[in-house]
Amino acid sequence: MKRVALFLGFILVLFSNNDFLNCYSDSKELQFKPLKVERLLTLGSDRSNEDFFKPRSFYVDKEGRIFILDSGNGRVQCFSGDGKFLFSFGRIGQGPGELSKDASKIKMLEDGRIYLIDNPQRRINVYSPEGKFLSSAKTSVYYDDLELVDGTYFLSSMILEKNHKPIHIARRLGEIEKATGLFIEPRPGLVKDISNLSMPEPFRQIYRNCNFTRLVSTPQKELIFSQLSPYHLVKYNSKGEIIKDVSGQTDFDTSAKISFSVDEKGISIQASDQASVFDLSVKSDGSLLVPFVNPKRDIFFIDVYDSDLNLVDRFKMPNEIFDVKKGESIAQIYIDNLNNLYALVRSEEDFPRLVEFRLNLN
Repeated sequence: MKRVALFLGFILVLFSNNDFLNCYSDSKELQFKPLKVERLLTLGSDRSNEDFFKPRSFYVDKEGRIFILDSGNGRVQCFSGDGKFLFSFGRIGQGPGELSKDASKIKMLEDGRIYLIDNPQRRINVYSPEGKFLSSAKTSVYYDDLELVDGTYFLSSMILEKNHKPIHIARRLGEIEKATGLFIEPRPGLVKDISNLSMPEPFRQIYRNCNFTRLVSTPQKELIFSQLSPYHLVKYNSKGEIIKDVSGQTDFDTSAKISFSVDEKGISIQASDQASVFDLSVKSDGSLLVPFVNPKRDIFFIDVYDSDLNLVDRFKMPNEIFDVKKGESIAQIYIDNLNNLYALVRSEEDFPRLVEFRLNLN
């Protein structure tokens, strides 16, 4: 079991990942347009308020304030849009409003409150926009993301087992009433391969607490769900019913490159270069921006969909967002209404950082 745990830990670090499927968007094929970026802001250094340790998530509110979930330090750091430190909240502990060292998601929902998923403590904390602790709700499974639409909570998760329902619905946080949603295997046959292992259960949890699934809401009170892999989008109405699902169009395989083998030493996991779909961003007009990279991670793409989930524009450029050669990867990406792209970058050589870029989408 120690060997299994080591490999599972490796997989959790590896997966900032990606795509497949045998269906296609009903949009016409479009040519990629060139994409350019201009760096505007960097947060992350040896200064006391920017010495992030294993940051996992961030949120940019309507005022442009940047909330960074500095997970390893058990805190949230808030900065102004121009990078000035404003305030901090949270600390390591198990008391009200306190955090583990592996809290995974921060988000401000439609009620204007800040929600923070802390899976190791099996709870979701709720704070005011100023960081005052308000309440917490117990959870029974690990969640990646959450949304609030017309007073109803939607939470997403991933377990690699047959008939898994990735979306849970609740009118009161912590009181799940319904599980629904389209389960898409990260690669074809992965669930079957895991079921055939002598110790399948640990491997069903390999995406646990690694932000594998994403949820965003639209101005039309709809939900869009995606995964790191494959590149596949699913739109739901406010009742959790599927409206439309679309597979991303790429000229490379976007399924998760993961396999298993068994020998006299036990069960091993092999994983190779992964394409990655990052966080979805919905603009005020209802359009959807989907950033992703190719398996070698040397090309960065952004697909643009209209409010009906039709592909309307495509952009690409050499990857200037993070440096693979330095062991860098992306924890989260967000694109605002002004086409500013924020990326939370993890690095083996440099300080982890939040970087803001201006996108030239012409």
